[in-house]
Amino acid sequence: MTSKAEKLKQKRGRRKVINVAREPNGRISRSGRAHAPADSVALKARASRMGVTVEEARDPRAATYIGTLNMLGKRDGLSDDQYEGAVRFLELRQSYMMAIKAPDGERDKSERSTPSQTISEDYEKWCKAVIARYDDCRKTIQTAQNELRQNLWAALDFCVIKGERQHHMLGDLRVVCNVLARFFGV
Repeated sequence: MTSKAEKLKQKRGRRKVINVAREPNGRISRSGRAHAPADSVALKARASRMGVTVEEARDPRAATYIGTLNMLGKRDGLSDDQYEGAVRFLELRQSYMMAIKAPDGERDKSERSTPSQTISEDYEKWCKAVIARYDDCRKTIQTAQNELRQNLWAALDFCVIKGERQHHMLGDLRVVCNVLARFFGV
């Protein structure tokens, strides 16, 4: 036997409709058919833009040009070490931009803080260390450019930083990624 409380609990609210097509947000579909997952449109767009299959577009590396080159492999694109060197350079560059307090396009202008008088010593040490490391990295790239007489800065700027598809720069991109991999000890 069920108690009075259980009977009241059973009567509350609408009954759940089972075995019906639903929209991605969980609402019952008015068209009567199930919709594709919400990310399918984004995956199709990424696949067509990067020239990969929809399954390969699920890989996070497919979001960038250097990632798709790494997915192609060492023979046609970038090796894992070259890709890791490029990723570490991007991380170092982001830290450098934070250290010099460069304007960041992703942040709102209202959130930008003004330099205060009481900056901690640890923060100052971190900034100096990041700036010195970034300068060393730039000097290493410039040395390689002077020795090899290739346009490494353009490959670094267009293909790694901006993420543009510049197929004619693939050789220079491989060289600059090798330099970065050696610099970061990958």
